[in-house]
Amino acid sequence: MKPVRIHQPGEPSEPEPPEKLLELADKVRDPLVVQSGVTTTKDGEWALYVTVPANSAVPIPEVEQQAGGFPVVYEAEPKEPPRAGPAYPNEKGGRGRKGARD
Repeated sequence: MKPVRIHQPGEPSEPEPPEKLLELADKVRDPLVVQSGVTTTKDGEWALYVTVPANSAVPIPEVEQQAGGFPVVYEAEPKEPPRAGPAYPNEKGGRGRKGARD
């Protein structure tokens, strides 16, 4: 199986992720993991989020083992980094409403 291109998280069943999951997101290690964090599954369960190369076979047994029972969401690394644009492209200087920073 390949990782999803774009993960659509569900509304969390609990307001805050478990502390153990937050710690795990900082510690997960595998050569294929580009980035890690926390997210929710489509049904709102807190999960470990990992970005991996698009051609990776998932699930990755070593990552699943490190997840300690938490679900793991694998997302494919984008081909190109996201391109940031101006927040207010139609405003002079891209600063938003006139006088907002005065």
